[in-house]
Amino acid sequence: MSSASRFKMRIYSPQWGHKDLYQFKKTKEGWRFENYRFKGEVDKGGNPLFYKALLTESISYPNYLEIYISSAWENVNTLNKEQVQNIFDELSKWVSVSEHDLT
Repeated sequence: MSSASRFKMRIYSPQWGHKDLYQFKKTKEGWRFENYRFKGEVDKGGNPLFYKALLTESISYPNYLEIYISSAWENVNTLNKEQVQNIFDELSKWVSVSEHDLT
């Protein structure tokens, strides 16, 4: 599968009352991360910009999220695009549910 694929997370923002879009594109060292507020290189786990974006939006996230994003990075070249996107979809649900549980 092409590592040039872009993967999307849609995470509920209690601040705005809708889901915000977060995008990841695999690079040699990690991800190219982008959302409406931040854009740049992050490590395999999404540090630092992804978590900075979540904190800026007052979005709580589950422990170990970084490990799962790193795992998706490790699997980009062995799974097809749909399978990797499914991982990001499940992570999006996990973060959104965690956020709802804390409000």
